[in-house]
Amino acid sequence: MTYYFTSEVPDLKTVEPGKTKLTENRMIAAFCLADPLEDPYHWFPCDFGSDETVQYHELFEGAFKEACEGKKGFIYSVEAEAEDLVSSKEIVSVFHSEKELSVTDCAAIDDLYEWLMAEEDMGRFRLYTFDQHTRQELLIWDNSILRYLAKKGMIDDEENPYAKFVKEKLPRTWEKYKKLCGR
Repeated sequence: MTYYFTSEVPDLKTVEPGKTKLTENRMIAAFCLADPLEDPYHWFPCDFGSDETVQYHELFEGAFKEACEGKKGFIYSVEAEAEDLVSSKEIVSVFHSEKELSVTDCAAIDDLYEWLMAEEDMGRFRLYTFDQHTRQELLIWDNSILRYLAKKGMIDDEENPYAKFVKEKLPRTWEKYKKLCGR
């Protein structure tokens, strides 16, 4: 089966075991290139529509463009068997390989934002901008972020990259989290 991953590094020939995020979904791979956080934290406000199309949700004004514009990289393909992969557990439909895999194909992305906009035009994913969300939809995302902050105990680690991101980009969510923690 074909799996995809992205990297800013050109001319990769192999995937090192346990170090690369692999997915069957090319769009999810592309969003890995846009992730503003470093491992082990991720920012993927994505889900799947009823037709299994990836949907990206802006949770603050201009988030999508900020995450993608000007980013360059490559989408690589590899062939792997499901038994050679382990779920990342943090991101739905993302895996890590347990063995070295050979790259079978590569496509360059000169500007991720432009590339993704062309993909959206072809119906390969849907972008829901911040202003397209109802208050209720944003509250659902907000609650999901609050659960993650609580699960990871980030109130005591405000320098954590995820916590810093939420404080900067979603300050009301961070303030709500602090109140929930009695601070």
